[in-house]
Amino acid sequence: MDLNNKYWKGIEEAEKHPEFVSSKKNEFAEALPLEEVLNATDLDLSSNRRDFLKYFGFSVSAVALAACQKTQVKYAIPYVVNPENVTPGNANYYASTCGGCNTGCGILVKTREGRPIKLDGNELSPISKGALCATGQASILSLYDINRLANPVKNGNENENWGELDKEIIAKLEGIVASGGKITIVTGSSKSPSLAKALEVFKAKYAGTEVVAYDPISYSGILLANEKSFGKRALPSYNFDKADVIVSFGADFLGTWISPVEYTKQWVTKRNPKDGKLSKHYQFESILSLTGSNADVRVPMKESKEGIYLISLYNEIARQMNGSQIPVAQKAELAGNSIEKAAKDLVAASGRSLVVSKSNVTEHQILVNAINLMLGNYGAVIDMNNHSNQSNFIESDFEQFVSNLSSGSVKGVIFMGTNPVYSYHNSSKLVEGLKKASLVVTTSEQKDETSEVAGYICPDSHFLESWGDSEPKKGLISFTQPTISKVFNTRQAIESILIWAGLSAAEADAYTFIKSSYEDIDVWNKSVHDGVIVSATEESATPSFSANVNEAAEKIVSGSSKSDSSELIVYQKVGVKDGNLANNPWLHETPDPISKVCYDNYLSVSKSEAEKNDLKQNDVVNISLGNKKIENIPVLIQPGQATGTYAIALGYGRTQSGKVGKNLGKNAYPLLMVKDGNTLYNYQGSITVEKTGEKYVLAQTQTHHTIEGRDYIREATLEEFKKNPYVRNDHKIDLVTLWQEYDYTTGHKWGMAIDLNACTGCGACIVSCHIENNVPVVGRDEIRLRREMHWMRIDRYYSFYTPEQYLTKEKEIESSESTVYDNIRVVHAPMMCQHCEHAPCETVCPVLATTHSTEGLNQMTYNRCIGTKYCGNNCPYKVRRFNWFRYNDNDNFDNHFNNDLGKMVINPDVTVRTRGVMEKCSFCVQRIQAGKLSAKREGRKVKDGDIKTACATACPSNAIVFGDMNDPESEISKLYKNERSYHMLEEVGIKPSVSYLTKIRNV
Repeated sequence: MDLNNKYWKGIEEAEKHPEFVSSKKNEFAEALPLEEVLNATDLDLSSNRRDFLKYFGFSVSAVALAACQKTQVKYAIPYVVNPENVTPGNANYYASTCGGCNTGCGILVKTREGRPIKLDGNELSPISKGALCATGQASILSLYDINRLANPVKNGNENENWGELDKEIIAKLEGIVASGGKITIVTGSSKSPSLAKALEVFKAKYAGTEVVAYDPISYSGILLANEKSFGKRALPSYNFDKADVIVSFGADFLGTWISPVEYTKQWVTKRNPKDGKLSKHYQFESILSLTGSNADVRVPMKESKEGIYLISLYNEIARQMNGSQIPVAQKAELAGNSIEKAAKDLVAASGRSLVVSKSNVTEHQILVNAINLMLGNYGAVIDMNNHSNQSNFIESDFEQFVSNLSSGSVKGVIFMGTNPVYSYHNSSKLVEGLKKASLVVTTSEQKDETSEVAGYICPDSHFLESWGDSEPKKGLISFTQPTISKVFNTRQAIESILIWAGLSAAEADAYTFIKSSYEDIDVWNKSVHDGVIVSATEESATPSFSANVNEAAEKIVSGSSKSDSSELIVYQKVGVKDGNLANNPWLHETPDPISKVCYDNYLSVSKSEAEKNDLKQNDVVNISLGNKKIENIPVLIQPGQATGTYAIALGYGRTQSGKVGKNLGKNAYPLLMVKDGNTLYNYQGSITVEKTGEKYVLAQTQTHHTIEGRDYIREATLEEFKKNPYVRNDHKIDLVTLWQEYDYTTGHKWGMAIDLNACTGCGACIVSCHIENNVPVVGRDEIRLRREMHWMRIDRYYSFYTPEQYLTKEKEIESSESTVYDNIRVVHAPMMCQHCEHAPCETVCPVLATTHSTEGLNQMTYNRCIGTKYCGNNCPYKVRRFNWFRYNDNDNFDNHFNNDLGKMVINPDVTVRTRGVMEKCSFCVQRIQAGKLSAKREGRKVKDGDIKTACATACPSNAIVFGDMNDPESEISKLYKNERSYHMLEEVGIKPSVSYLTKIRNV
């Protein structure tokens, strides 16, 4: 198959919509806001560059602008006594555990003068292995959130005295027990051995106390299926690095499913074609997920049909392996015999394959278990002995708690790290039940939906202020340690539980209590230093199987709908996920990897479904599902989505979440339902979509620039690559140049290589770059005006599955239904300043604000820049950003950075830019300088790996490599010589310093 395809960024580009064609003609359509800048003068200037330069001249204008701004005086206060281990200007690093989600990734916390400013993955952690996702990267900002509770709260009023609240709570707890009432503690899926120990102390004090787990996202289908199949209620450890063939049914294991950083690290090890081998990845799914966009073969399907697909896959594998089949009449009918092809590849890779499913239906997961068992994958690829502890939430337990609450038998409730009033599907029933309790306590860090109905809010400390331990996997303990003194008058939840259990403040101290579980002081010190304890693991083995597969299949068939009605899928976005960090602007500012929408959720529909219902992009609609309804939600037409499906992301519609997340988007949790003890994330039945006649413009970044047919992306099949490793790269261009060449052979020559086969498009690099380089957050309205400030972006390119499909598309554009858009290929390509040797930006800058260094860096001198934007116009990659405003200290951009607390996250090694200047990727020049100085102090040369850019450090797939091209042994030098290496737009002759490696697909 020839993959020399045409690429497009969105339907508007593929179909050449008139508004898109006209919008790309004027890159900077708006004029400079000179009247606002010069409002103190008597000059009557028209707002354009020509008049500005005519009146002032280049140098005078810079002085005039500077003079118009009042300088704020800030005082530096020296240390009276220099703190131990703190050297001003030097960073300290501490190992800890990320609290951004429930995965338990090990992290390294970078601190400057006692304040954390950056999180990266801990290489000693078997889960993160040195990487960290976008959510984890951004979670540091919640430490400096001005909306955090500064003191405990009683009945809506703050009370600085913890002792008074403790006395009242203890008295009420004792009164409940004395009267025969029940106490329930609701926690997230806790993996902490020390918290479990503390809860036992509490239960010993208050007899009859129950502990119930609650998570916004359920994996109970897997848990209960494993209990029925193997007698163990646990999530298995999946080893994607041992799988030559992967078949996923909707599981977004590279984006949101269970442990995405860990799985990405594993998955990518099989995606390098250097030995002519590449894992084969099938993805059956309804919506286009991050994982689906990286699959070799992607098959759109309705989620309601998944059970039938699994039965068909089981039977086809059994047929090929001469085993017994399930006696059912129904069979999946998929284009291209996808099930048969997947089964053939799975059988050929028996013992080296993996089948996973995101379905939360127990019977579906029993079939998945049976398939993996038939293929011999347990013990080899799937480990049930050294299982994951990511979730122990079972809906039936929580449903029983809500029933007990409604009946009045539960009189005391303590919510620890959970917000079910927001995310529970039947929130109104829960709220009514809580009104019958005499004591409701929550430990939320800031006011949320659950705290609104709680009598007491006892704010937990942030994870960067806390001691803790976690066991994300059997045999792995990951530690949390404080990296800053408490910002507010908060207290760790574990300490609150112990104090209410009758322990003294000294006995309840988190450090003392947790340390008591680890008696050997040397082991404790090393563990806290390293961040982890990795114990000897059990040998993985094939478990005995006890579930009834035929019975599970019969239940699937009997419950399978014969109708072809539309259905709605509810899912998680890669950044915002379950909505716990909804008040974090970095996550909202980062475009969704697929839709490239910032800030909002939306009703995602397939192209064919949109045409069928006369829906257009940005239409505002009301969607009804039986007696449930979401009003005024915008429409997004999404290529790659299965026909007959709608989708809405969870994590939005918060009513209590701080200034950024409050009332942003629509809450989709009420659309969920529990059936047979499991939460269902798809709805099939009566779905009505009504247009309101309004329009709502989504802040979508992807189509802000067009590729206009340029040679950005190169990809080929594995067979083509094996025949010719230089496939797509055998037309190297040697252009004549008028430039005077510079000799870079001495000293350093910095460069970067990006492997398109490894990049998943997850966005961790974008957030990491944002944090490291103090990139401003501009908000939804500015992004709508094409004013996003990201120094790097990940371009998402679509192409049709085959050349024949492209021809079909040309015919169907004029038809009433374009089903050709339901399945497309995707390529993710990180894009930042290419640091071109013949940089076109440098030749047009009238004030030499952008110049080239002797080490190959394209440099920006901010105090020279006068904002003509000529460089941005002349950049073929469109990676330069203009500061239309001073985004910090500006109440119009209230995204945590216009207050002193929010500014504590700012990296002091990087200048905070002001209005009127251009900025762009610097290859993290501050890290380059720090690496060179460190080597100089140690009397040695810079070694390969000493210097890593923020994006390369964060990347879970190791797709980005940075280094010195003058070092022949460096990884970057070897990648530059790789057969797949090419430069984007090399035909322009600008000699970029970023190399890309051709994407190879196993099709």
